[in-house]
Amino acid sequence: MNLRGAMMTDKMEVTPWTVSQELKDTDYDRIADEFGAKRLNDEMLERIRGFTGDLHPFLKYGIFFAHRDLDLILDDYGNGKRFYLYTGRGPSGKMHLGHLLPFLFTKWLQDKFNVDLIIQITDDEKYLFRDIDQEDISRYTDENILDILSLGFNPDRTHVLVDSQHSGLLYNNAIKVARYITSSSAKAVFGFTDSDNIGKFFFTSIQAVPAFLLSELKGEDIRCLIPYAIDQDPHFKLARDVIPKLGYYKPSSIISKFIPSLKGSGKMSSSDQNSGIYLDDDPKSVRKKLMKYAFSGGRDTAEEQRKYGANPDIDFAFNVYRLLEENYGKVQKIHEEYRSGNMLSGEMKSLAADKINEFLAVLRTNKERVSKDVSSYMFDPARFE
Repeated sequence: MNLRGAMMTDKMEVTPWTVSQELKDTDYDRIADEFGAKRLNDEMLERIRGFTGDLHPFLKYGIFFAHRDLDLILDDYGNGKRFYLYTGRGPSGKMHLGHLLPFLFTKWLQDKFNVDLIIQITDDEKYLFRDIDQEDISRYTDENILDILSLGFNPDRTHVLVDSQHSGLLYNNAIKVARYITSSSAKAVFGFTDSDNIGKFFFTSIQAVPAFLLSELKGEDIRCLIPYAIDQDPHFKLARDVIPKLGYYKPSSIISKFIPSLKGSGKMSSSDQNSGIYLDDDPKSVRKKLMKYAFSGGRDTAEEQRKYGANPDIDFAFNVYRLLEENYGKVQKIHEEYRSGNMLSGEMKSLAADKINEFLAVLRTNKERVSKDVSSYMFDPARFE
């Protein structure tokens, strides 16, 4: 199946490196169908709730909307068999909320299921695919790791794997994957051409390794669950085809939509400072960005707003607020007040600014603490022997 070709229909392109246009809910449904992923329906959500006691806001609001073989993860877990989590980050610049919020969901999974987590930092990918020098990538790598760990991951069960620093471990397993991926397959899935550097062709083999690495190190088959955004799906579609040939389970996945840009279209961008809220933005900057740039679902005037109400579902401030506010009842109350016209757009933006700044203040405190002991989180193969 030509995944990339399927996503080029109607001038839409969705690859791990390119998203050509804003995606609507119907687009996500179509992509899931094209990629062969299943929806997270009510039955599956209730199965998750049975283990966790509640649902994360990202599940309640449909941010994570599709999966592959999540039922097998839950079947095994219910029978006393542990799985592990794998997610990652490509360090191409400073991190913003759009980068960090999916890690919040991963932390929730780790906490609820008490499982190990591999966080892969793909510094090699950014060197191969972006015009960034290695010195800058190294700096972004260090900062991004601290930003991610500031969410409070369990140090006993969290294992940060940096591609350039763990190259021997990765390479010796990646060649097992690469043996089963042809150049024609890579071209079909990712759209590579003869003018692309050969490192791009090999990279997906590197990214596949954490999906079976603990099984390899422990000498037993352990299921792996990978939370990721839909644009990363081609990597893991290939991994699911190859990894069983190495004698291990296919990795399972739980797949998210994108966190929208501050301006309401596309993804938050590392290259456009006004498209997102950055983790190092001070409280004044956060408030200014929301007031000046945030896409609003409100009306043009306060009078129209009071009369007709807003559309919270397309409003950036409301959507970020609901992802950070854990009190579901409070979110529903704000939704109704904003929808009915009892709350104005400026008030919604101010409320969101308060919530974001509260969240960032906690991260800054945690980041300072984590920076003193980063080494305890780094991947050590000996811990799995």
